[in-house]
Amino acid sequence: MTDSIVKPDRTRVLIRPNEYVAHNGTVFKITQLIDFDSMIGIDVRTGKAKQLPLHAVTKVDYEVQPDNGYIHRDLEEITDADWREIERRFEMIKPLLKGATRKEIEEHANKVDVHFTTLYRWLRNYNATGVLTGLLPKKPGCTIGTLRIEQVAENIISTAINEHYLAAQRLSPQRIIELVNIECKKRNLQAPSKNTIRARINQISEEERLKRQGNRAKARTLYNPAAGMFPNVEHPLNVVQIDHTPVDIILVDDDHRLPIGRPWITLAIDIYSRMVTGYYLSLDAPSETSVAMCIAHSVLPKDNWLLLHGIETSWPVWGFMQTIHVDNGADFRSETLRKSCLTYNINLEFRPVGQPNFGGHIERLLGTVLKRVHSLPGTTFSNIKERDTYDSDKHASMTFSEFEKWLVTYIAKVYHKKKHSALGMSPEQQWEKGIFGDLTTEGVGYLPKPSNAETILIDFLPMFSRTIQKNGVNFDGLNYYDHVLRVWINSINPETKKKQLFIFRRDPRDISYIWFFEPKLQTYYRLPLANQAIPPMNLWEYKAAKEKLKEKGSATSDHELIAALEDLHKQTRESVKKSKKARRDVQKSKVHEKSRSISETNQVRPVLENEGDDDFWNDDDIVAFD
Repeated sequence: MTDSIVKPDRTRVLIRPNEYVAHNGTVFKITQLIDFDSMIGIDVRTGKAKQLPLHAVTKVDYEVQPDNGYIHRDLEEITDADWREIERRFEMIKPLLKGATRKEIEEHANKVDVHFTTLYRWLRNYNATGVLTGLLPKKPGCTIGTLRIEQVAENIISTAINEHYLAAQRLSPQRIIELVNIECKKRNLQAPSKNTIRARINQISEEERLKRQGNRAKARTLYNPAAGMFPNVEHPLNVVQIDHTPVDIILVDDDHRLPIGRPWITLAIDIYSRMVTGYYLSLDAPSETSVAMCIAHSVLPKDNWLLLHGIETSWPVWGFMQTIHVDNGADFRSETLRKSCLTYNINLEFRPVGQPNFGGHIERLLGTVLKRVHSLPGTTFSNIKERDTYDSDKHASMTFSEFEKWLVTYIAKVYHKKKHSALGMSPEQQWEKGIFGDLTTEGVGYLPKPSNAETILIDFLPMFSRTIQKNGVNFDGLNYYDHVLRVWINSINPETKKKQLFIFRRDPRDISYIWFFEPKLQTYYRLPLANQAIPPMNLWEYKAAKEKLKEKGSATSDHELIAALEDLHKQTRESVKKSKKARRDVQKSKVHEKSRSISETNQVRPVLENEGDDDFWNDDDIVAFD
């Protein structure tokens, strides 16, 4: 069950020798990493060694994490100007993240025109918190979002560079300096030094400069990798690709075992190892929720998740990817997704239009999964010709839960362990090589574990802003209330003198509650519907009920809404044996409930036949994108 109170915690548990971790309330110092499941730790009180299960260790609670007033806030509280400042500082420290001597830091500080002690402080805060929001300083006497003069000047520099230097106009650095001076004079600000402005320009890579100034063809010629090689993939989670597809199988409902249609799957693949990092299976069409759930599943350890689903296997993948490659669909372009990825230092890259090879690895994986699905009862195959006279509805026999268990078993027990022709070994062996290394390759070690799963899930949920009234918060015609709102009823923003807007987040799979970010306590509270008589529902059920009331010409009162929902459920029950859509709607509600709680396990363990054809797993390197 989801906690009703969540304190945002974006820190990470470092799993490596000489780090401290907690297990069952005891602090241990890690001395040895054994495998993906366990490690040796020394009890700091008794000095005794103990083997610790990796999935159960947590961060040490008494560790003091730097708090600049940002790292535990909701991401939407950070202004656009502050986001730009975060990105600017991160670009300055990025070359130093893999380790640097004092001399190297001082040399880099001179290059970017920032004092070396400032770079030290930024590095320390970033390494301690593990998130980009740790790069913003605490501002004594200032409210969140209040700009310091230096930040305003930095924004002026950034605007001048983006609009006049990194543009077809291609103004010279000297002209950019003049434009910055003019704008600062207009605002009665002291202009930055020439060296500061030139340093910002010098931070721009030659590849980016060529592309932004209209020389994309030249940039491709100079900087794109040779065909057949994917760029900049040196270790696990360098690059992860994500995409969706409808699955080529008709599923049946739980109650009547009658057809309900095809599910959708969102899959993520690690390019270095070809391991599946995560997935999201749903009866709903792809949305930003699908993407968010897939990323969250990719990032989090999967031990407890596999246990809750009744699957006995290992899936040793967790941690934050450096880059996510996606297509240009609207579900990948939400502002919430962009800021969430930025916070966790995930670079979100979009597939260039007209360059299909950009997504080749994930498309090959989806094709491999679908090809195996074609052997299941109820498959639709990939086209009409291939299906021929096969009656998919007639042969359908797998429920959503049964298919999900088959899918995970196939991924973790078969795909991960089969030799991959492009790698010369299985994806799991390649992943292990990237983590632990071998005779010729140095491994990167255990990847940091997220400290709090709930924070990650909430960070990726859709956000909205509302005032708080006497009856609580209204969103889409629904009122939500909890006593935690009382102190904020009709509160006024001291800066704008208007009613204060607060941050809320909602999971479309269950709109019987929303998350409220309490700004003083910097904590999320789960707010239920004010009218507890309204039954649990998802966003799609609610929209259908509202549409029914609209057709009747009725107002959307709580009483009418409850009646409409009951009527819809009654109609669905009556038509469930006649209508595939009705059965699908019923099953969709069950799937939403299960995916929220992850408290049920599946019922059937499929028997997987051994396949001896290595060529079936062929996934040769894709021609690199331009």
